[in-house]
Amino acid sequence: MKFSPIRYLLFALPILGLTFTSCDEVSESDRLIPVESVTPARAILLEDFTGQTCRNCPDAHDVIHTLQEQYGEAVIAVSIHAGAFGVAVGSADYVGLMQPEGNEYDARYNSLQSWPAGVVNRTGGTLNHDGWAEAVRKAITAEPTVAIDLEATLSDDGKTINIATTLRPTANISGKLQLWITEDGIVSMQRNGRNWIADYVHNHVYRAAVNGTWGEDVKLTSGVHADYNHSIAVRDSKDEKWDTAKLSVIAFVYNESEGVLQAARVSLLPAGNGGEGE
Repeated sequence: MKFSPIRYLLFALPILGLTFTSCDEVSESDRLIPVESVTPARAILLEDFTGQTCRNCPDAHDVIHTLQEQYGEAVIAVSIHAGAFGVAVGSADYVGLMQPEGNEYDARYNSLQSWPAGVVNRTGGTLNHDGWAEAVRKAITAEPTVAIDLEATLSDDGKTINIATTLRPTANISGKLQLWITEDGIVSMQRNGRNWIADYVHNHVYRAAVNGTWGEDVKLTSGVHADYNHSIAVRDSKDEKWDTAKLSVIAFVYNESEGVLQAARVSLLPAGNGGEGE
């Protein structure tokens, strides 16, 4: 839909005045400072709490890009649009990216109620984006206690995503398995500083939880593999249309005491690679 800057400005001005939010200008000297690289021993989950009307959130997106260039697939980022700076799916003027679950995750982990903010492996609390590099560097060297084999295939009719997950623990684990859908390359509005960018490209955007908002309980025994199969319908409506060529599936195992134990990400295989239509 066509973006109307005037209409949007009238909507955004009262929100930007809220005192419990933080989306201030950040000087060049306060942005990401490169640190010495390390060899990843595992993948980590970086939950980026963001919003389309947050003027500093593109700076956080740049930090994610830098970290992924440095560590490759070991950094699994998910941009969760939430809070006062998020724009809900189904917005009248442009493509909104905020899902209802996003606000649930934000309420639990983004305790400072600020944007941009991030949580690394659900440990250590909420961090401003200038602290992500050091947190990732420390977390990524920890030896994991579970490996995740993950495959996601689009059904032949293009309507369903079928997901096969195998967990291979090296310790006894009580926790939860969470599966998410993310999407890259979504073109929509984003504020950047004082400017409004109508054709901003949003990546690793949280789209849906496959197995419930908080995942499902798992009890794993060291050395015993556990297999799981799930499916989710592809969303295809006027309010939310997924581009299956740009979808990924994220899997992670976590518990309340240790945070995220391991994470994995795979791109969606196209139809004809083993998927079954409903």
